[in-house]
Amino acid sequence: MEKYSKWRDSGTGIQPFLQPVPARTQQSALASVLGSTKHYLVGPVIAAVRLAALAATAVVDAAAAAIGSLLIVPSVKRGYSRLTRSLLARLALFVMGFYSIDTKTVGLQKGRRGGPKARSTVKSGDIIVANHVSYVDVLWLVAKYNPVFVEIDNASAYARRISMWDALRAPARQTPALLKASEARPLGAITAEARVRSLGPVVVFPENATSNGRALLRLLPVFDQTENLDEKAQIHIVALKYPAQSFSPAYSVGNQFVHLFWLCCQVYSSLTVRILEQDECPRISDAAGHCDDDAEPVNVDEAVRDRLLQLSRLRMTKLSAMDKRDFLKFYYQHAKGYRPTI
Repeated sequence: MEKYSKWRDSGTGIQPFLQPVPARTQQSALASVLGSTKHYLVGPVIAAVRLAALAATAVVDAAAAAIGSLLIVPSVKRGYSRLTRSLLARLALFVMGFYSIDTKTVGLQKGRRGGPKARSTVKSGDIIVANHVSYVDVLWLVAKYNPVFVEIDNASAYARRISMWDALRAPARQTPALLKASEARPLGAITAEARVRSLGPVVVFPENATSNGRALLRLLPVFDQTENLDEKAQIHIVALKYPAQSFSPAYSVGNQFVHLFWLCCQVYSSLTVRILEQDECPRISDAAGHCDDDAEPVNVDEAVRDRLLQLSRLRMTKLSAMDKRDFLKFYYQHAKGYRPTI
């Protein structure tokens, strides 16, 4: 749309904020009627059943969390939380139509030979760096890792912990320009706390906002500050994509509950996940101030960006989370009805 051309990336020509729209194809009259029947009659019935199941799942999660809060031993509490949350998150994905998720651990180095690849182990206090396309990302990450989620300050790159529910709702609101000084903490302190208290790995979305999945937003320099570096934390890189022929699970703008309703109208939805092999992920121990004196220091932010670009096979735009904030302000000023949560 011409009125949103300001937010079209000049380098790639991609508009990363508008909700994806399926390409129009020539259809016969019969196919058009059948498609409309499925979309407007069968779909809402399926969605009603699914939304009721999701509500029941949320109630069970709240009850399980209340029981878990009574546990005292950290390792037992972590094990119980991971078991219940992971099962319920995977159940929620199944209910929403993600019956089978294409997940693979891959390498980027071509023609590599050798023995069996080392198994990637994600521990409490490790850092999972992922692109951010939808609230569905959060459910998959919970099902896989039951991690700690953080929100990043756009100026200092410090962060604050947020709950799973806050992470699910975050794409529906404008990204805060700045976090409260009393809440922002160095990422290194958060990862160290997660390791000591067995809270799980820490998920970082360096884009700090959702895109529509067609490109990556400019990444925040999360590892630029020395206080954000925790040498004991291993970095893991994950790329998520949502192949879609009709309604896309990608969520970048609009009413989140309306998006969820139409997502649940689909018979099935697709998600592909690519996890980078651990030995190809950047290491904080190679950063300046942490590596050996005779070693060439690595810019961890640049290394993470390069790996994520290759793993996702997406292009990088010059647009940032702050551009997304400006876009949402303009979008909702010209939209009728729904307004985002600020």
